[in-house]
Amino acid sequence: MVERIKRFAVKNKLCQYIVNILFLVYGFLLSVLYLIMRIFPVQDKKVVCCNMKGKRYGDNPKYITDALLKKDEKYDVVWILEKNIKEDLPANVRRVPNNLLSVTYELATSQIWIDSNTKQYGTLKRKPQLYIQTWHGSYGLKKVYGDIIDKITFIDKITLKYNSKITDLYISNSKRTSEIYRRAFWYSGNILECGSPRNDIFFKDTKPYLENVQKYFGIQDKKMALYAPTFRADFGLEALRLNYENLKKALERRFYGEWVILVRLHPNNISDAETFIKYNNSVINATPYNNMQELLAVCDVLITDYSSCMFDFATKNKICFLYATDVEKYRQERDYYFELEDLPFPLAQNNRELEEVILRFDELQYQRDLQKLFTEVGICESGEASTCVVDYIEHWRKDK
Repeated sequence: MVERIKRFAVKNKLCQYIVNILFLVYGFLLSVLYLIMRIFPVQDKKVVCCNMKGKRYGDNPKYITDALLKKDEKYDVVWILEKNIKEDLPANVRRVPNNLLSVTYELATSQIWIDSNTKQYGTLKRKPQLYIQTWHGSYGLKKVYGDIIDKITFIDKITLKYNSKITDLYISNSKRTSEIYRRAFWYSGNILECGSPRNDIFFKDTKPYLENVQKYFGIQDKKMALYAPTFRADFGLEALRLNYENLKKALERRFYGEWVILVRLHPNNISDAETFIKYNNSVINATPYNNMQELLAVCDVLITDYSSCMFDFATKNKICFLYATDVEKYRQERDYYFELEDLPFPLAQNNRELEEVILRFDELQYQRDLQKLFTEVGICESGEASTCVVDYIEHWRKDK
């Protein structure tokens, strides 16, 4: 709903002006509330985590949490989640509702903040606090913030600049990502180039995750392709139409075996999707599955469009195809850091082309092109990113 209001405001100048004023007033009032909360002391070893503004327990903060819980020191780990979100948290992780008073109190009294999205404008950080920003993408395809300054809203610009000002540390998985933080996020603070904590999973034994996924979906002895398109600003679904039957046949012809297709839609595009996606034993709704990285780790092939999950998936040389039917329209909306044709991932702009690029897929050339990409962006994934972040936290606590 918030995104829809923002889009409407962009088209209506008077509404845009009113929304901007209300946004600034709300930020001021929020700051006052944080000042009041300073009657409570900052609690040592208390860590507050958030992902997708309270919509999921996952992404980089989840894997940092896992690493924190392995330490001898007992951290009070708090996760902010919406009330309606069903998540199984570790026994020693405390869940708090995503409402104004709870969030304000927990952040005001926490020693460490870990987030994959921006904090609300007006959120006040105290001197003995550490704000770690992991972000939710890496050296992605879609240009962001300062690199598309004429295409972002006043609210987005102010919020991002404010967050970059109060952030103490950004987590990066490549030289290219660090450059984007500096330039497009208006950030001048510390950056830890250690890899993405969420991508540590690709360096581990994936058998336990495979068992989880197979059990959840009732899949046995079948290869899995994951279709994970990103969202559209107009919330449209036409660009997401895929001929699943022909896709399945092409995968079986090129890679052999029996295949199923897991469909995981972006949260902004879930509504009304079932009007044209007919789920069955071969086309499975994977959107409710909480852990995206587990799906990426165990699936044999990924089909996406403009999502940065393509770069995560390729961390360990896994096979990805791009299915993008609205390339020029999306370019006008967001623009790209890479030309799609220059990426290692074979591109198809319609269902027929998707079948063709799968059937003629050249794995040797694909692997060569991946290594070229990794060199170009200065990748630094090692499988130890979560541990590196926790080490940073512990050193910071000792030195403060």
